[in-house]
Amino acid sequence: MKRTLVFMDIDGTLASSFNYVPASARAACRAARKNGHLLYIASGRSRAQINETILAVGFDGIICSGGAYIEIDRQALFSAFLPQNTLERLIAYFSERGAGFSLELPEKIITNPEFYSIMPRALSGALLRLLRCYAPFGEEFDKKRVCKVVFVESNGVRFEDVQNEFSADCEIFRLSIPVPGMSGGEISVKGVHKGAAAAWVTQYHGMERENTIAFGDSDNDRTMLEYAGVGVAMGNSDEALKRVADDVAGHVRRGGLARAFRKYGLV
Repeated sequence: MKRTLVFMDIDGTLASSFNYVPASARAACRAARKNGHLLYIASGRSRAQINETILAVGFDGIICSGGAYIEIDRQALFSAFLPQNTLERLIAYFSERGAGFSLELPEKIITNPEFYSIMPRALSGALLRLLRCYAPFGEEFDKKRVCKVVFVESNGVRFEDVQNEFSADCEIFRLSIPVPGMSGGEISVKGVHKGAAAAWVTQYHGMERENTIAFGDSDNDRTMLEYAGVGVAMGNSDEALKRVADDVAGHVRRGGLARAFRKYGLV
């Protein structure tokens, strides 16, 4: 069996809700590693948002913040932080317009009041304990360690306007926010995205691109699916991602990831 390097998003791909991994996906991941394949999380989440519930599934490494931070065997080996002048421009842009935004550091997330106010609506029950990784915008933080900025479309701030203003200096992807009627985007260093991170990890392991497979469901997974030897969009993916994927798996809630693992000989 050919050894394969597998990259997978978390929300909407591995997990069917914020932290719930279906038993079929959990079993498939463990069986694939037992068969000698390498498995990586490739998430838009910050490192602070990836807790032991997810890590207990078992992975060889983690790509966080949309490719801006990489851990292998729990060792941080790569990070890309927004230049301070770009960060200051972003903060000023969203602050002046009263839009919600958050700043992702590996160890915590700094949010302004407009952004933090949506969190209880995005999470529920026991998941609210995850809010402990969030801190208010007034709290001191290291501006040299911000991997990514997340913003909410509100108060006249549109994704297209942010893209026009910052795309020359940053990577900008659409972001689905789990609150009805809300959407936004995520912003990272130019040239830093999941596809570039997957390429970095592939080279690190001395493997070939054709021996990689990637699974995702959102706009920020596009570059990863385009990079991989096989790019698979989940059945619950947006239509734009399905169009660039090599294959479309089943829905995350209906065992789609496990069936795709079987289809491609990982288990």
